[in-house]
Amino acid sequence: MRVFMTGASGFLGRRITPRLREQGHSITALLLPQETPDAAAADRFVHGDITRPESLAGAMSDHDAVVHLAGAVGYGQSFERCRSLNRDGTQNVAREAVRAGARRFVHMSSVSVYGRVANVRLAEDAPLRRIGDPYGDTKADAEEIVRARACAGELDLTILRPTVIWGPGDALFLPKLVENLRSGKARIVGSGRNSVDAVHVDDVADLVARVLASPASIGRTYNVNHPHNPTWSEFVALVAQAIGVEPPAGRLPIPVALLAAASMELAAAVTGRPPRLTRYAVRVIGRQYRYAVDRAREELGFTPQVALSPATITEVTRRV
Repeated sequence: MRVFMTGASGFLGRRITPRLREQGHSITALLLPQETPDAAAADRFVHGDITRPESLAGAMSDHDAVVHLAGAVGYGQSFERCRSLNRDGTQNVAREAVRAGARRFVHMSSVSVYGRVANVRLAEDAPLRRIGDPYGDTKADAEEIVRARACAGELDLTILRPTVIWGPGDALFLPKLVENLRSGKARIVGSGRNSVDAVHVDDVADLVARVLASPASIGRTYNVNHPHNPTWSEFVALVAQAIGVEPPAGRLPIPVALLAAASMELAAAVTGRPPRLTRYAVRVIGRQYRYAVDRAREELGFTPQVALSPATITEVTRRV
């Protein structure tokens, strides 16, 4: 299958591309105008920008499938940027895929579309919920855009909703925790008894390969999370041990953490330096979420293989 991939040079794209090539697929990587071909290990490269639809014209011709990964992630993303990349960029990619006849479309979304509803089992048919979060809200917009194309019979769509993706090349999740632990100012947010919601990048790559190989995945949405992650207290202690520092002794109740994060965000707006803690992070790490992952296991035989263990954490933190 000839696959066109956006976001091929990113953390996730760099792991998905070799996995798909192992499966016999030919990959065309969309690179930004300033990127060089060594940014992604693909078979073919084209330059363009998902926010500039004219730059995509003709790029997907003669392709069978599109894997859409590109988007805005990380702290400090404004609504304007998230709308431009996550919503409008997805609209541009989907429109060009339809024009080019690249019907098979794999869209990388996020569990953020559920709106951070704690202590409720969230299966894939749970409603999308907008809570004023630039990332989650515009990811929900993007899902509605591609689903409308699929309902119109224009795309053979699969949507993936991973939790936090970690592994070699991660610049956001483990590096931020390592930075906070090394500062000596880290605290456990909430009780620490809630489980971490995370999945290894290689497991996500494996699922993308399974989806492309399975016609049964067309029209389906899949949550992606490791089913046996440690608690946050256990996880933070493992990371602290891996980098040779003491684990945090103190805890921050969630209301206090939200106030502290708001203050840090305000200071960051003045100084231009990223805050150590954000309200988004407090919502992610301080509460228990329950994402159902049965569907991918039952329909695709998919079970994540890489756990947050002492060995895998040590391997990644060595590079931070």
